[in-house]
Amino acid sequence: MRTVIAVIFFILCCASSAHAADKGWSLPEKESVVFKIKWLGITAGEITSEIKGLTELRGRKVYRIEVTARTVGLCSKLYRVEDHYVSYLDAERLYSLRHEVHRREGGYKKDAVIDFDQDKHLAYFKSATDGSEKRFAIPENTQDTVTAVYVARTFDLQPGRRFDIRVCNSEKNYTIDLAIGNKTQMHTVGNRLVDVVRLQPKAHLKNNVVRDGRLSGYVEAGPGHAPVFIVIKAPVFTRLTATRVK
Repeated sequence: MRTVIAVIFFILCCASSAHAADKGWSLPEKESVVFKIKWLGITAGEITSEIKGLTELRGRKVYRIEVTARTVGLCSKLYRVEDHYVSYLDAERLYSLRHEVHRREGGYKKDAVIDFDQDKHLAYFKSATDGSEKRFAIPENTQDTVTAVYVARTFDLQPGRRFDIRVCNSEKNYTIDLAIGNKTQMHTVGNRLVDVVRLQPKAHLKNNVVRDGRLSGYVEAGPGHAPVFIVIKAPVFTRLTATRVK
């Protein structure tokens, strides 16, 4: 389940702040989106992603974004997940300034924070779990896995376009190469029929393609590009889906 949650964030990382935004839509000050995760036909977990409002961090106006992920039902008894992430997205420049991680997965525990100095292209990692610290270089306009989702939604995702995004995850710098596929229609929350576009990402670590599974996802074609449906195919005959239910 730990890998699945990270993959769900990656599937939506489809643009960086280096590209021109769609001026017809901007992030709301508050919002709540809920996903239901299914595995082998049963409900396995739930992810809630919320914009909590605008605040200030290091003299910059930022969006505070919180994501919680947890297993439910039988899957919770087999492998309990209670994760909480907090990100601070610069409201003007649309890149990450801080990412906090609080993970509880089976017997695994991690509490850490990473601060991004986007001007100096440096990241500062500190673990509250074991006290370790690390400083490392980051590319221009780096996102964390949470802010990448929200920045992506400010862009005009047209079929046939491709985007690159720089994402820092687990103290490593990834590049996501994402192709925008054809437009189709799907039913979403409230059985509403909407136009959607398909996202087809490939993650790269240095010069190597990450091959831990295949992903595809659908987001609304209109401004805001709200996610609708995601499919994750893991290497060992595992297929999971994430459906927006709110």
